Amino acid sequence: MLKIVVIACALLGILTAVSIESWLRTHVGNRALASDVYNATLEKYSEFWFALLIPLLVMHGLIGALIGFGIGLIPVVAYVAGAVTCFAAVFIGSRSYTSGTVAGSSLAADGDIKSAMKASYRSGAVMGLATTIISIAALSALTLLINTDQIPEAASGFALGATLSALGIRFTGTILTSAHKLSAADEHNVDYVGIFAAIGSDFTESLILSACSAALLAEVGVATAGVLATFSVSSLIRYPIVILSSGLAASVVGILVFRAFTGKYSHYGFTAGSLVAGIIVFAAALYFSEYSLDDRAYSYCIGFGILAQLLSGEFSKSFTMESPVFSRDLPKSKDETVDVPMLHGLSIGLTTVFVPGILIAVALLLSFNIARYYGVALAAIGASSITAVNLAVRAYAASLASSASYSEKADEKSEENSGYYHILRRNSAVAKSCGRSYSCISSALTLTSLLMAFTVKADKEIVDLTHPIVFGGMIIGTIIIIVFLGFWIRAILSSTNAMLDTASGDTEEYRTVASVHGVAMLAILTIATPALVGTILGVECTIGFIAAAIVTGMTLVFAFNNTGRYYDRIASDVLATVIKTMTVVAIISIPVFTAFGGFNL
Repeated sequence: MLKIVVIACALLGILTAVSIESWLRTHVGNRALASDVYNATLEKYSEFWFALLIPLLVMHGLIGALIGFGIGLIPVVAYVAGAVTCFAAVFIGSRSYTSGTVAGSSLAADGDIKSAMKASYRSGAVMGLATTIISIAALSALTLLINTDQIPEAASGFALGATLSALGIRFTGTILTSAHKLSAADEHNVDYVGIFAAIGSDFTESLILSACSAALLAEVGVATAGVLATFSVSSLIRYPIVILSSGLAASVVGILVFRAFTGKYSHYGFTAGSLVAGIIVFAAALYFSEYSLDDRAYSYCIGFGILAQLLSGEFSKSFTMESPVFSRDLPKSKDETVDVPMLHGLSIGLTTVFVPGILIAVALLLSFNIARYYGVALAAIGASSITAVNLAVRAYAASLASSASYSEKADEKSEENSGYYHILRRNSAVAKSCGRSYSCISSALTLTSLLMAFTVKADKEIVDLTHPIVFGGMIIGTIIIIVFLGFWIRAILSSTNAMLDTASGDTEEYRTVASVHGVAMLAILTIATPALVGTILGVECTIGFIAAAIVTGMTLVFAFNNTGRYYDRIASDVLATVIKTMTVVAIISIPVFTAFGGFNL
């Protein structure tokens, strides 16, 4: 059944992606502009990946060698497979950015706004389909080629390889675009190549890690199912892959639902697909839960994850700088500075944390009540199951903003046509807020699932949070996240200053900037911190450290998601990738923590 479902869904996804990419390449309006945009974006695309390749190879080589010598052959092979999978998925998927920007820019310049919006959405859809297909194919191979008793060990290595590739792409791409926004002489010359790749790595990472955490929790899932359980560990490992594959097919349907609207309710056009896909996945989960696990209750956990994600996305759309709700609440001020809007945006962002926080808590509590730790993993799988269509929404925002910039810059009547470009930017802002919310819910559920996997694998399911060692770990976790955010902002400023000193036509200097100041230090800090905490202070302290990092980090991410455009440059949602990397590093280092942790209780 697994092979049939995966192959059928993959073929459907490939056919759809190829068809959409063909549509993007043939639907261009202004041919002269299309040629200029193509050359510009392709050059930036090539330079970005060229600058990123060597640092990633060095990082993976060093860490792979440590895993090979310190842990064993299976983890290092899985590590390499995970690293290659994530990198290949994002590299191949992000290539659609070029086609989408070319088509979107040229169509917008010709005044065909709806077709420009369609082209931007479809470029994101190609990326979503490509990354999902490659990730699911690799995860399926992992479960089919490795013995069941070796899968937990392999899953840890695979997850680490994938998350470190995502870390490098996410850091470099996000800082590059953020610094470019701050340093660009005019708003029509922003380089969105980096953020497009960063978006893809974020969603791909969550999809892979949610499946790996489910594999790590499969054994305890069988143990807590009771004596009437009719399934095996193998079934619980493969069930999430079937759901993710069903989500791929459902996303194809969701992508086809997209309609370009330019009125007040234009945001329904790009979120309807996620709703349709979510319904289809839940229906598939009901069937496969009954077929594979002989109990429909497991499908409810999938549904809770999907529902939390969709509701959070709809809520976030009402709190962007471009939304009617945000604008209506914005205090009027005769002062032309941005102080009042900035403070108002910060107040809105901080207060709107309540809704996504409650949604996550409810999804986790209900899922845990149904299937304990494995139920939490299934909630994460539910949120990741419609990655392809959710990624289409998030990437749509970046592609649309890029198309608007190129077309307005080339339009000789840009002042006369300013209303067109306002429509594009308004849709981009709302889609960005919604897509970020999708990503953050998926990250939060996946992180909780990974934390459960860490406690189970370390045989520490019950931990006393009032113990000084555990509480001390929580303090360290909170402080580290705050400090990291400070370092992150400084890294963006450093790269901004470097860009301001760079000649615009000097591609060699562009490569230097693309390497991004501060990325190496931030990556080392991300990898080394959990390793040091666990080795010096032990497993219990590490549990407190990870738990506090998740709560603090994700709260900050949700807060800054809804603060409007003024805080957009710091892109704090990168914290989710940081915490995922820290957690996976901790999971694979458990043998070291157990053997050398000075404060193991």
